[in-house]
Amino acid sequence: MLWLLLGLPLLAQTPAPPPVEPPVPAPSIEPAPVLTPPPPDAATLKIGGYTILTLRGPDSTARVEQALQRFANIVGEAPQPQLFVAVRGNDGGAIILVNDRGLVELSPRDTAPNGTSRVLPIARVWAGRLKSVLTNPTVLKGLFVFSGLPERIAYNSAEYVRGPAPVRDVGRFTTDGSRTTPDPEGKTWVLFWDSQLPLPQPTLYMLNRYREYVPYTRQ
Repeated sequence: MLWLLLGLPLLAQTPAPPPVEPPVPAPSIEPAPVLTPPPPDAATLKIGGYTILTLRGPDSTARVEQALQRFANIVGEAPQPQLFVAVRGNDGGAIILVNDRGLVELSPRDTAPNGTSRVLPIARVWAGRLKSVLTNPTVLKGLFVFSGLPERIAYNSAEYVRGPAPVRDVGRFTTDGSRTTPDPEGKTWVLFWDSQLPLPQPTLYMLNRYREYVPYTRQ
């Protein structure tokens, strides 16, 4: 009995065996799959920073680019800073017009992504968006502020570059009818300058459609 009592402390002091940890699996060396996105088949027409419509199909980008070029031509040739939107056609095909000139043609293939087979309602929705944008005074002025004015002009054997915005009319601008050197198409523009500064001046001016003076700086 005595030997059992003497052996108890020895048994109590015996450390427990360490826990057995499961083996760590070796890292996989198989590369992760590469997901290739599907080719884009949609293009969005934006005017003044606003989305007007989205076309789908392999030629969607070309159609939107064509519409943007048409729109630029319409704005550049508008007799006054106003743009009118209309729709012509039927459910078999329609066209959105700006100032009675075609902007984009629509067909039944343009209606399927919108859950319908009718062309005319979709054309009217998109034309409504465009009309809302083009009746916004800020957007309209942004479109016409440089309309009809070139980015660069030549005068007296010097080249001038258009500034980023019109300048305030301080009542000092004048002209004697001098015009720019004809561009490749033979077109010229009347030049203005500050009447209180000596000629020649580094900055000349031209009037935009809002009767504002647009600066051109000599390079």
